[in-house]
Amino acid sequence: MTHRTLSNKIRSILFSTLVLSACLHTPAHAAPDEDLQTLGMFYEGKDLVASATRNPKPISQTAENITVITAADIEMMGAHTLPDVLNNISGLLTFDRGGLGTFGGFSIQGADFFHVLVLLDGVTLNFLGVALTDIAPIPVQNIERIEIVKGPGSSAWGSALGGVINIVTKSPSDHGKVGGAVSFSAGDRGTRDSRGELSGTVGPLGYYMYAGNLVSGGFRPHTALDLTNLYTKLRLDLPEGGNLQWTFAYTWQSGENGQSDVFLLSQTDRKKNFLSTLTLNQPLNANTDLDVSLRTASKRFDDLSVDLSTGMPNPDNLTRESTLGGSAKLIRRDGINSLVAGADFDHVEYDDGTITLKSDKWGVFVNDTLSVGKFAVTPGIRYDRMPQVGDFVSPSLGVAWNLNEQTTLRVYTARGYSLPVMLPYWPQGKVITVQAGFETTQLPSLWLKTSFFWNQLETGVFGSATPDKEKKQGIELEAKTVPLFNTSLSVGYTFIDAKDRNTGETLRDIASQIVKMGLLYDDKRCLRGALFGRYVWWNGSPGNFTKDKAIIWDLNLAKKVLTVHDTALELFINAHNIFNGAQFNTVEGFENARRWVEGGIRFNF
Repeated sequence: MTHRTLSNKIRSILFSTLVLSACLHTPAHAAPDEDLQTLGMFYEGKDLVASATRNPKPISQTAENITVITAADIEMMGAHTLPDVLNNISGLLTFDRGGLGTFGGFSIQGADFFHVLVLLDGVTLNFLGVALTDIAPIPVQNIERIEIVKGPGSSAWGSALGGVINIVTKSPSDHGKVGGAVSFSAGDRGTRDSRGELSGTVGPLGYYMYAGNLVSGGFRPHTALDLTNLYTKLRLDLPEGGNLQWTFAYTWQSGENGQSDVFLLSQTDRKKNFLSTLTLNQPLNANTDLDVSLRTASKRFDDLSVDLSTGMPNPDNLTRESTLGGSAKLIRRDGINSLVAGADFDHVEYDDGTITLKSDKWGVFVNDTLSVGKFAVTPGIRYDRMPQVGDFVSPSLGVAWNLNEQTTLRVYTARGYSLPVMLPYWPQGKVITVQAGFETTQLPSLWLKTSFFWNQLETGVFGSATPDKEKKQGIELEAKTVPLFNTSLSVGYTFIDAKDRNTGETLRDIASQIVKMGLLYDDKRCLRGALFGRYVWWNGSPGNFTKDKAIIWDLNLAKKVLTVHDTALELFINAHNIFNGAQFNTVEGFENARRWVEGGIRFNF
């Protein structure tokens, strides 16, 4: 299939879906405010995002391209771990090695996963020495929301050249002393997912606790999994409106990480991650808040491989990292001004058998939001320092213009960086970005969002002191309909043009076209369902093991069979890759998981 033919196919899919979406109309009495609420425009003051500037504010005042995924969205997806969620988000890709929990990397608008900052309750999950971020074992049951910044987030967070994935876990429930949920599912190849959570508030103390175990025999050779996650959050309300919060998270995973048919090897991973935070939030007066947090984390990644031709194990690759750090910030809101200023500090110790590193890294930042009439101007700047790398200054400037109650225009420019892989002669990554777009419900029954992006990059090359110079530009389109007969449609299309700035040649193995589709049904009483589809034109190198002719479809159905007051019993069934499609791009020969089905029961109380 030629690139032109495939481009025409993608355009046909996109056009057909948009036409169908535009043909769906709400009843004539539907008000614009109802449209905004239904479509999740987050224009109300209570609906805030914090990832862009580390200062909670309405998304209508945010200049960056941000996507928010809620706990309700995650439940609709029938997800097990974080890659299951990211698979359905426009502009994002995950690289499936053939089963649940297998490490495969991810991408935001063509940015490599080691250029994307991943945070869990303010703790960085990226390994320092190899810039590795393994999102595969991250559970989703305890997630309240995920905020994704598509583009550099360095003026707020530091090393975040390609974007930020900020995971915010659930807070203690304020609706009673005891509540929660228990669920169990079972499926093909011995797959079982057991989860339980408890939450409530007793006097000034609130608590949230989660435990889960996911096991599977795997859906491709050598992809078996045994994954256990524990999580606890305690919140103590203090006088004068403040609170003290402690979190604890533990992950243990033992499983195989796929079989390479090209290099004739199988991989096995053993992972142990522990993190904990202690945070004080205290209002100083009516306009000023103080946040102080301490954090500690320990990450261990043990990568084993076996030569399939001889059956002999290869040398063990053990990576360990521990972090002890903290942050402090002041948030000042006064009239048209909303200012946040703060500092981060981390002491990191890293060892992978090749590199042994002890280092202190710190940064200071100031980000502001100036609201003048229909305009919100967001200047920001950050200075970071790490002895092995040097310093870096990350400025940003954005404007959000609320043209009317239904439309917001956005323009954003920034300079960002990523810490290099700590190997000899691996340069620091740098980017300059310009983004522009709009979000609107001006058209009847339809929400539209468009974002243009232009990134000029310098990225590290192993063994070379000279960085690659790249340009990645493109457009991201998203559309969603207001529910009609409890049913809504969504579609997302991303086009990425990636070129070598020196030669002008197109860069291969960076997906140039991505299509995400969704058909959602929810009667708000007893029945809900979702059909998700994704298609990728991988633009793979000629020697790669590439398959990109299939659309991968997932179906999730759930029905409440018993509801009494605040308790509910629900049955569900999930069918993954229902047409058994092959869709992957890898020089290593790891294929995606094929069709598998599971069913289960969930009890909420």
